[in-house]
Amino acid sequence: MSATVVDGVEITASQPERVTQAPSDVLRMAVAVVSLLVVTLLGGLFGDAVVGFVGVLLRGLDGLPSWFLSLLAVGAQLVGVLLIAVGLAAVIRSRAWHILLAALIAAIAAGLVAGALRLVMGDPDPSVTGAEPIAAIGGGGGWSAGALAALVAVVTASAPWVPRRWRRLGWALTIAVAVVHFVESPVAFDTLLAILAGWATGSAVTVFFGGPPQRPTGSGIAAGLAAVGVPLARLEQASLDARGSTPYFATTVDGSELFVKALGADERSADLMFRIYRRIQPRDLGDEKADASLRRAVEHEALVALMASQMGVRTPRVAAFASTSAPDGFVLAYDAIAGRSLDRLEPEEMTDDVLALVWEQLVLLRSHRVAHRDLRLANVFLADDGAAWIIDFGFSEVAASDLLLATDLAELTASLATVVGPQRALDSGLAAVGPGAMATSLPRLELPMLSGATRTSLKGQPERLEQLRTLVAALP
Repeated sequence: MSATVVDGVEITASQPERVTQAPSDVLRMAVAVVSLLVVTLLGGLFGDAVVGFVGVLLRGLDGLPSWFLSLLAVGAQLVGVLLIAVGLAAVIRSRAWHILLAALIAAIAAGLVAGALRLVMGDPDPSVTGAEPIAAIGGGGGWSAGALAALVAVVTASAPWVPRRWRRLGWALTIAVAVVHFVESPVAFDTLLAILAGWATGSAVTVFFGGPPQRPTGSGIAAGLAAVGVPLARLEQASLDARGSTPYFATTVDGSELFVKALGADERSADLMFRIYRRIQPRDLGDEKADASLRRAVEHEALVALMASQMGVRTPRVAAFASTSAPDGFVLAYDAIAGRSLDRLEPEEMTDDVLALVWEQLVLLRSHRVAHRDLRLANVFLADDGAAWIIDFGFSEVAASDLLLATDLAELTASLATVVGPQRALDSGLAAVGPGAMATSLPRLELPMLSGATRTSLKGQPERLEQLRTLVAALP
């Protein structure tokens, strides 16, 4: 941790890594590779039919004058050369040799992959138009698919390191070159495969060499909160179990204490990969579709937290919602709680009264059909005044199904059992919800259905889960 003062705010945070294997880069690589494999498979199985249809559909482009196509191709090439020259000059000036090395490796690898795919797919059919190919980046020569793939790979590998304006310019150039290549080349999968090969290769190189972290910085968080009327005096990164976000403790200029969650592209990508992993499980985990964007995901968490608070659930007040820049992200600030999460309590502190208070909060959630969906010990707080609080509604659902409500019962019972034992955990739950409701948790009392933290605890004491299942199965 290091402390700095930025615009009057004392910020204490770990030094951000200059290069990291960011979840957003891993997700991008996975999507690109899968897309390339799918298109290659479709081309191998149905290539002739698709190519024949596209050839007939676009035959009217024969009427385009060759000088127009030549002008379009030359223009794309000149812009490409200029962009590459400017990018190279910027790299040399900033001595960012790792970007240059990654771009060169990506370009070479993409060209080789595109060439190999061309051999696999076979010779293409006649051109879309009758124009003579131009032997350059945008032309239809035999090697130009590899050149297009190399261009896409260079743009992909360089994109994380350059400002948004340059990224947009680079992709605009790539699209222009791809259009020229498609129009002047034989009708085939060449253009699409070249784009996907370049995207997959550039993404893989970015993952291998690493890219800049896509998480909000301390200064960006402070600026974002100040912009929505919550100026800070102090911001300190917290060492807490906060899945899906980077947690901070903050003090406002008027002395109020806040708990701050910062989320960026990395957290969004990690959440999407987590949801994909859950989707491919051979079990019904009850997941809804992922939110359309990071903004919507954070807004959803704020909405559920506000609703839970209005329903009487003891959860921290939402103090602010803000956006950050460089990189883009969002911040959700709550009133801080003076206390400790249950995973930080000693076993003897988990008294029957504490357990009853925790279950009381879950009963309130259930009565309004709100599923928390992550009731591990780290998300339940025991305040210094003895009250139990529920936090982190980032994975929650309102108007929840019976399946999700049963999963909440299973999660809380199992997580408590890791500390107080199966019998006490079950007895406290029975006193709150009764045997009928508790019996619905039995199918969910399996390791794959529980949170990662609870699974980890139970793997070290597997007999507790079996004992708990036996006790629940014996309920009348």
